[in-house]
Amino acid sequence: MKIHFVEVISEGYAYGPAFVTIPELILEDKKINVDKEIQKLEMALKQAAHDVVKHSTYEYFDIQNMMINDPILKKDAVEIIKKEKKNAATALSEALDKYKENLLKSNSKYLQERVYDLEDVKRRIILILLNKKNNFPKTPFVLVCDELMPSIFLENKENILGVVAKKAGMTSHGAILARGAGIPFVVCNNINLKNGEDIIIDTRRKALFEEPEESYILEISHLMNKNTDFEVKKYKEFNLLVNVFDNQEVKKAANLDVDGIGLYRTEFVFMHENRPMTYDEQQKIYKEAITLMNGKPVCFRTFDIGDDKQVAYIKAHHKGFLNYVNNPTIFETQIKALLASNVNGNLKIMFPMVETIDEFKYLKNWVLRIKKEMNNDKPILIGMMLETKKALISIDEFKEVDFISIGTNDLTQELFQIRRDEQSSKITAYVDDLLKALKKVVDFAKENKIYLSICGELASIPTISKAFMQLGIRNFSVSLSAFRDLNETVYEFNEKQD
Repeated sequence: MKIHFVEVISEGYAYGPAFVTIPELILEDKKINVDKEIQKLEMALKQAAHDVVKHSTYEYFDIQNMMINDPILKKDAVEIIKKEKKNAATALSEALDKYKENLLKSNSKYLQERVYDLEDVKRRIILILLNKKNNFPKTPFVLVCDELMPSIFLENKENILGVVAKKAGMTSHGAILARGAGIPFVVCNNINLKNGEDIIIDTRRKALFEEPEESYILEISHLMNKNTDFEVKKYKEFNLLVNVFDNQEVKKAANLDVDGIGLYRTEFVFMHENRPMTYDEQQKIYKEAITLMNGKPVCFRTFDIGDDKQVAYIKAHHKGFLNYVNNPTIFETQIKALLASNVNGNLKIMFPMVETIDEFKYLKNWVLRIKKEMNNDKPILIGMMLETKKALISIDEFKEVDFISIGTNDLTQELFQIRRDEQSSKITAYVDDLLKALKKVVDFAKENKIYLSICGELASIPTISKAFMQLGIRNFSVSLSAFRDLNETVYEFNEKQD
């Protein structure tokens, strides 16, 4: 058994045959017909755009569509064909490489990681130009690649057990999608795997195993089946919830018998189409989620668009209050769909990136006004995600909220200027200050009988979640992949208390 130590992008376990993707080799012709190469390029761009629209399921494809239809990209590639007499595939590759150079020069981590999106666009168009297809297995496999292309992930998600890449970023689209789907994803840049070779990913040990021993295969297989054989331990004082981004995740959460959905990221609903989602489309999705949870609370975060998540039809530079004020029709349609979905009276509506009590009151009154206009008498709870420094400093003013969910990702980034992808590795440098800041929130919530939960990534780290428990926090919401560890951490905490 060979062991390779890895960097963990998304937690979990995987065992299965490797499927190794190899970048396509572009052979340069000695003589080309310029007009024919330009025609091939134009046809490939049209085909790629058609494929993206046809299979568009997430906002990610909207970004691809914009890149493919960028007139400057076509112009640059055509110029290379004409001046340098290179074929369409080479010309397109070189034109996109210029884009990459500019992105890599940026000081923004987010913009730097859009390089992965450009590589994905390049792969899609070049495959068309070379008249080739990626023949991915129709049975479960561990994806092995240089970089995780989100389109590959989305088109093969049902069969991907895990991902091994030579390079990746924590905030890249691929990373976000893998974590959201609960699929383990690791980086290992010094490994050469063969197609069909059995491998194991074990993020507990931050390791990848080649030629695993039978006993270890049985152990990992058991852990992989935890969603079916894992019995959730219940504790009177604790509520253990799950963060989700679609109803497939809700189904898994319901099967696990969790205490509810602590965070439903509705922006992913908005990313399903390249147009505003209608009332009927949204209501169908929200109602299904609420019905699946069978009376348990479901907390929907209103669309959190801006910054690293953009949608073409929503005016949103930064996340927060102004997104709703600047897009009133889209906001009202979402609220109406949520209210109409509240068949069991277990609906919770949460506003992200709230900074002041005035912002919260404005949005809450807006929701209540819509509720009154609809003659909707079902009970609801309206709360906020605490993830800004301004709100933290003035927490004593937020007595009108029904609940508070602490979003440690953005809050930690704002308080300590530590990027999301560095928070886990640098936790010891700021955890004491974070706990001190949150103590004020815990005391405020207890004094005013406000339901308080925590839903950021830090709640997935056992040592940190125990510190939150010591602080008095009893409600936690984590991704499905981290739920088992959280449940065991709560068990250990209660055992020590006894």
